[in-house]
Amino acid sequence: MNHPAIDIVTEKTAVAVQDRPVVPLASWLTDAVSACGRSGRGFQVLSSAESRLTFALRTVLNSVKARWVVEEPDGGGHYDGFSGIPLVWSGNAAFVPAPGEQDRSGPSRTFVRDASDLGSQLLVDLRVLHPAGEDLVLGGAAETLAQTLGEADPAGWGTSEPALSMWDRAALTALCRRRTPQATWFTFAGPGGWARSFVGTQRVSRVTSGVKETISFAVGYAKEEEIPLDRLAALAEEFTRQGILQTMTVQRTTGRPDLTYEPYWSGVPIPVGMAVGAEGVAEIGLDRALAAPTRGRTVGPRRAPSVWYRIGDGTDPDAWTGFRELMTHLRPEGPETV
Repeated sequence: MNHPAIDIVTEKTAVAVQDRPVVPLASWLTDAVSACGRSGRGFQVLSSAESRLTFALRTVLNSVKARWVVEEPDGGGHYDGFSGIPLVWSGNAAFVPAPGEQDRSGPSRTFVRDASDLGSQLLVDLRVLHPAGEDLVLGGAAETLAQTLGEADPAGWGTSEPALSMWDRAALTALCRRRTPQATWFTFAGPGGWARSFVGTQRVSRVTSGVKETISFAVGYAKEEEIPLDRLAALAEEFTRQGILQTMTVQRTTGRPDLTYEPYWSGVPIPVGMAVGAEGVAEIGLDRALAAPTRGRTVGPRRAPSVWYRIGDGTDPDAWTGFRELMTHLRPEGPETV
């Protein structure tokens, strides 16, 4: 494997060294990720402890066969930028968790130091499904998320960062059509400046039942700002009214309002709520869906409602217990396998 963005190649992994204050998912990195996929290799980014990642790159690296490797400030070792576990070099697999005695002391001391400028982030994972048709124009769900939670239309989009193309639903739809049956991934972002920070990634795929949009969306808030959680049920209702909602899961986490990520501990995301679309409610049964341990609220048309479950405000870690109980109730047989 020979790629200009890759600095180290082993039998199982490729490593890109990025020495910059903010590391985006630039075009050469998206191409490198694709090259790794074709060759069956994992992908790792090596940065300093002073570097931050963008939301899009964080999403890519926080996945199977990927890793954010951070060099200790004194050059005396490396750790995982998401978990803080010490890492060591392995000849064929690049950086791997330190074995035995080397990692019994817990996470890196650098990782557990206080992060800076922390506020809150609202994280939305949305899946919608459209009937396939020549008149289908994609991007409406992302636009609705941006307008409702980000308080502005997306300003730009692109298949890498920065998202330099002006937001244009017809243009992104045309790109997806050209690439079908292959899936298309792109990122979109807000106007920046004094406007509220928001950013998202979206994957569009052709499935047997139509066209699926899978969106990860983040909005940043300053420390003392109130997050408009009451808008979430309205979002679920709007997507249900359009007949496209499959699932919407919302979490809140401590993080930088500018939606960049430092390699330091800042807590874990905490559930806020979840919506199950009309098709899922029909499969579960409306009576069972409304008998869940977390109180559900029907939204959308009475003949084909979705159900929105408000779990909490995203500040109590015990909400994970409520979330697990809810999922067990809705799918007692366990999650579907793909």
